[in-house]
Amino acid sequence: MLRAEKKYAKDGLRILWIAHQDRVDKLNAFAKKNGVPDYLYDPDDSQSVKFGMTYGGGIIFINREGVVKKRIPKGFSPQELEEEIKRIL
Repeated sequence: MLRAEKKYAKDGLRILWIAHQDRVDKLNAFAKKNGVPDYLYDPDDSQSVKFGMTYGGGIIFINREGVVKKRIPKGFSPQELEEEIKRIL
């Protein structure tokens, strides 16, 4: 995700990391270890639910107009990531 964000930043790609269903200390450790610049902690799932993610991890592709174009609950390949990024940019 971080590589994709750097690669497509000039095209306007932004990644919002939303963390839920975990403890803040574990999230902070994960973010630090993996170079996640910042994340939104969503302890009551209110933000996650807005985007259709109510369990576990996943990725949501939202276009410039704010429309959710695709949801992948978890497990995606680098190729699938690239294809979806190109569709929304």
